[in-house]
Amino acid sequence: MKDYHTHHPNTAGGSICAVTRADWERVAAVPGMTPAFGVHPWHAHEVQDPADFAFELDDWLYRHPSAEVGETGLDASDKWQHTLEAQRLLLHLHLGAAFRHDRLVHLHCVRCHAELLGILKERARCNTLPRVLLHAWNGSHEMAREFLALGAIFSVGLRELSHSRAEERYARIPEGKIFPESDDAPENWARTLALFRLMRGGLNLR
Repeated sequence: MKDYHTHHPNTAGGSICAVTRADWERVAAVPGMTPAFGVHPWHAHEVQDPADFAFELDDWLYRHPSAEVGETGLDASDKWQHTLEAQRLLLHLHLGAAFRHDRLVHLHCVRCHAELLGILKERARCNTLPRVLLHAWNGSHEMAREFLALGAIFSVGLRELSHSRAEERYARIPEGKIFPESDDAPENWARTLALFRLMRGGLNLR
């Protein structure tokens, strides 16, 4: 099974996501993996010219027709709450690019699930919602159902799968809607995959 969200090369293949603009060349050059171009919400405030960023993202997506978008999202943790305005602006630029180019967008969300859900619902009402993956998913089953209704998929890594509430959070998500990720810990991939399959009842997932 491929790695659905990582920042490092994985021999299993999968999606390798940028964190900053400087990462785009690196992720585009990794053989056997699908690059995702974007700026992580932790670095959203570093983007000096959002309009220029939007044009550049469009250009890279035109040049890489199989690429995805991200990582982007919202993070209201104590460390990053003061940058939420910049995060929101960059999130909308990423979502717009993903919709225009029909690409999957990788979403990071901390303490902002309700706000993120509202943004995606509004895009759905306007018929401008791209395909979305919520990585490191740790929300409630009720919140998962809301995102699933919008066509979202989820990815989880060793941290999420090792949580005491993992079975409650993930076992009821339908097959084909939740997948494994290594995120920043490629050394944990084999263990992550084994735990994921165990949690999913040993299903032969794609």
